[in-house]
Amino acid sequence: MRDYVVAIPARYASTRFPGKPLVLVGGIPMIKRVCMQALKSDAKKVVACIDDERVESALAGMDKVKVCMTSQECRCGTDRLAEMVEKLNIEDDTIIVNVQGDEPLINPEHIRQVADLLEKSNADMSTLCFKIDNVKDVFDPNCVKVVFDKNNMAMYFSRAPIPYERENFRNGEISDLEFEHYHHIGIYAYRAKTVLNYSKMPQVTLEKCESLEQLRLLQNGMSIVVGVTDNPPETGVDTPEDLERINSILKN
Repeated sequence: MRDYVVAIPARYASTRFPGKPLVLVGGIPMIKRVCMQALKSDAKKVVACIDDERVESALAGMDKVKVCMTSQECRCGTDRLAEMVEKLNIEDDTIIVNVQGDEPLINPEHIRQVADLLEKSNADMSTLCFKIDNVKDVFDPNCVKVVFDKNNMAMYFSRAPIPYERENFRNGEISDLEFEHYHHIGIYAYRAKTVLNYSKMPQVTLEKCESLEQLRLLQNGMSIVVGVTDNPPETGVDTPEDLERINSILKN
C-alpha cells in the first residue's frame, strides 16, 4: 500500500443533478462504484467526503472506505477535502488524490499516476491530460485544455482553444490540427497542507472568468505538474444523459 489517500468529495444536492451520488450505475449507487474503483489503486486509505446520511447508508458495509461527514455549506470539492483533512488530523505532507464523486469509471492507474507524479515533483499539485485528436474538442468549452512548459509545468488551463493556431484557425473549415493540443483530466493530487491553504484563498479573476478552480493556484504563483496519459478516461456523470451513456457502456 502506498502512503497516499484517495479522497472522494460528493455533494448530494447537486444543482444540475440532485441526488447524483445515489443514482444507480450498473445497479450500484454511483458513490459506491467510485469507491470500488478507488480501492483498486494502491492507496493507503480511501475516504468518502459526503454531506448526507443517505449517501452514508449507501456505503454501509464498505469496511475499507472511511466515511467523513462534511458540511452542506462547502462551496466546492476542495473545501470538502479541507474539512476532511482537519477532522481526520491528516499530516501536512500526506499526498491526497482528489477523485470526483461522479467518476464511476475512474481508472485506478490514473490515480496511481497522479500520486507518483506529485511524489517525484516539487510542484504544489499534479494532474493529468491526454492528447486531443479531434478538432471539434479544441473548440468545445466543456473540454478544458492545458498548455505546459518543457518541464511539464502547467502554464495555463482554458475552455478556449489553446494554443491558438493562428494561420490554421482563421480558415473557414478546419480538418486537421497542426500543433499538439491536450485535454485536461479533472483528477488532482496535492499535499494536505496545500489543500488547507487552497481552501483559504479567495477566488481569483482567472478562476471566475473560466470557472476553473485550478487557476486559483496558478494566479497565486503556485505550481502544477502535468502528466500525459495515452489512455483517455471515460467522462463523468454531469447529466441524466451521461448516466444513460455510462450504463450502456457497462452493459456491453
